[in-house]
Amino acid sequence: MTAPDTSLRPWKGETGFITPAMLSKVLVNVSSPIFYVVGPPGMVTGLRTTLKDAGISERDIRTEQFTGY
Repeated sequence: MTAPDTSLRPWKGETGFITPAMLSKVLVNVSSPIFYVVGPPGMVTGLRTTLKDAGISERDIRTEQFTGY
């Protein structure tokens, strides 16, 4: 979540943008994960780059882009 202060419900999870550091913090003891990324084109492109920078193989990333939000 990038804007917890605007949420109508309390948020106790991670906040901010997804980074390699965040991924290494939350993905402990995960064996062969497949990452599904869906959203606006800019977010999908950025997160694909972040995942690759974190050492995730391209073959383990699935994406769909939706415009018009």
